[in-house]
Amino acid sequence: MLLAWQVMVTASVPSLNDCPDMIFIDGNENDSMPSNGVGGGAPGNFSRTINVNTEDHSYYYFIPSSYQGNIPMPIMALWHGAVFSGGGPAAALEMIDYWQTVAEDQGLIIVAQAAIGSENCEVCGWLPGSDSQVLAAILDDMEARYNIETTRRYAWGFSAGGFVMHAIGLNAADFFAAYAVSGAHLGFANGAGYPPANAVRNLPVYISVGTSDSHYAAASADINDFLLAGWVYNKNLWFDDFVGGHVLPGAVPAKAWNKICITTNLN
Repeated sequence: MLLAWQVMVTASVPSLNDCPDMIFIDGNENDSMPSNGVGGGAPGNFSRTINVNTEDHSYYYFIPSSYQGNIPMPIMALWHGAVFSGGGPAAALEMIDYWQTVAEDQGLIIVAQAAIGSENCEVCGWLPGSDSQVLAAILDDMEARYNIETTRRYAWGFSAGGFVMHAIGLNAADFFAAYAVSGAHLGFANGAGYPPANAVRNLPVYISVGTSDSHYAAASADINDFLLAGWVYNKNLWFDDFVGGHVLPGAVPAKAWNKICITTNLN
């Protein structure tokens, strides 16, 4: 017999019905806010170019076969790690490939951009101010062309993308439902003025890092920063360490999505 706090409640966000842990949703706290966008192709892999600050930027995305224009679907932005000059587009496509099985199985739109700083450099990372403007424009573009559940915007980043995604997620805690990072820690976010203590909401955070990753010690220490700022371990904060280095195990997307899926930015 289920305990009282485990009783399923019909969610008022239709897309939440696809979450593995739907049973824990309190539908009375969640209200659907669909973007009602139209005109985008589906299903499959697509690319699109938009103009931001007089410059063209291409991005890549995947629409799962379960997409229906009358039911809003969650969206997740994916940020790749540092690359060699010119490698941004290929890295963005790799992130789409990495998350695509989960996106198809769980009804999730995924979108990836190439870092602006991935041209004409040796080891290229992200330009947080400029790249975050491109991300905002991409999400606006997607929400105009697809029916997105705007209470369920998520983000994930690996390595350099994860460092910046910590800052973006914590700075925009009322915009994103939750975020996840792999192979990264709070170093950049803290230095940029976006520590967990400054977030306007304790949005769920999933952290994945290898035990032999050079960032492991710092990422482990980040747990205390989150706890001191009001996060609760294994409720809205998860730390997944695995045997390995600065790599992306195939299980991470499913494990991360299973934890953060049930959250909206209204929780």
